[in-house]
Amino acid sequence: MSQSKVALLASGAVIIISIIIVGLFGVVPLPEYSIYSSGDLRGSILLHIEDQTKNIVPPAPDILDACIVAIDMETLKEKEIVCSGELYSYSYDIYFYDAQIYQGKILIRYWEERINKESGLLIDIDTGKILEKIDSNDIPRKASYEINVNGEKLVDPYESSDYNSRTIGIYYQKGIEIVEVFKSKAPSNYYFHSLMWSPDGEHIVALDSEDNLLVFSKNKKINASKIVFDQEIDIDGEREYLSLLGWTN
Repeated sequence: MSQSKVALLASGAVIIISIIIVGLFGVVPLPEYSIYSSGDLRGSILLHIEDQTKNIVPPAPDILDACIVAIDMETLKEKEIVCSGELYSYSYDIYFYDAQIYQGKILIRYWEERINKESGLLIDIDTGKILEKIDSNDIPRKASYEINVNGEKLVDPYESSDYNSRTIGIYYQKGIEIVEVFKSKAPSNYYFHSLMWSPDGEHIVALDSEDNLLVFSKNKKINASKIVFDQEIDIDGEREYLSLLGWTN
């Protein structure tokens, strides 16, 4: 048998197997969400974002800037608080990925070359101004899990989702009980990450693998919703939402 016939048979077999797999398991769509209505909730959600170039073909997009932004839940307006370019007088090694809310302020760590050690900056959430520089020994580390004002713990979505059965969910732990907030079928490459509680402990905000910002109600007072907000800043490239710092009141 010629090589061309072998290749043709192999291609045909792959197509047939693919059709059988799709027929058996089906194509699972993305979860459906309502659109969040402005004014339902209060406070601001803080996110770590990156602006990247629009590269249609490789190489990978270049990072234009890294920033902390706030989304006002009443107006759905996005506002930049601080960006890496504003902090280069301190260092070029700014750890935005590790930023957190600390005592009502934004805490950003960086590597201080002059003294060869890690330091931190406390930044005002409303104005973006640097309030204080602190020593690395005084910098608290992020908790590995989120607990609300009622002592309820968010369950890591990687632990609560079953990618074999293509089921994803949002859960929290109350004492020894695991409580379901949201559950849906989803493609195997879809996931939630960076979960945070609202200040009152009644709602959960999360990012997903489709770069959506989502809000869930612990007591199902509102539907699982996608937050569609207005950007006040012109972006030359594309904006990617990497992680949540928290939900302030």
